[in-house]
Amino acid sequence: MVDRRRCLVLVPLVLFAAGCSTAEPTPIFAAASSTTPAENVPLAGVAAPSGAPFVAVDGRDLRACSDGECEVLVRTGDQIPNDGGAGPLSVTVQAGKVGLAPSSGGMGSAVSGPPGMTHQINRQVIVIVAVQDGEGIVRLSRK
Repeated sequence: MVDRRRCLVLVPLVLFAAGCSTAEPTPIFAAASSTTPAENVPLAGVAAPSGAPFVAVDGRDLRACSDGECEVLVRTGDQIPNDGGAGPLSVTVQAGKVGLAPSSGGMGSAVSGPPGMTHQINRQVIVIVAVQDGEGIVRLSRK
């Protein structure tokens, strides 16, 4: 007869051990792939675990966004050049959210959200990937 108490302890332990079996660390955010943006969208509430690297594919190179395709680390006051449909964007990071507004100062198309939030402006898809300590990771792609 199977001892159910032993199974309740061993099954989660085995599953946990299987998830920890990789020899080298895996980055939180993998490099851009050939999948569509909808498949790359993280779940709501995703943030870099404490102590884990907080890394964007294009780092702090905001110029990588000039073609409308990038994943960058942003801070309040940054200006993202963007020809992907939403136009150049001004950045604000506060209270666990990233806010993006047209650099022209108008309120049309301003967006804000926590990690996991996805917005579409014209043919531009904007994903708030993560927020941590006054910085955020934003992914722009064309639809």
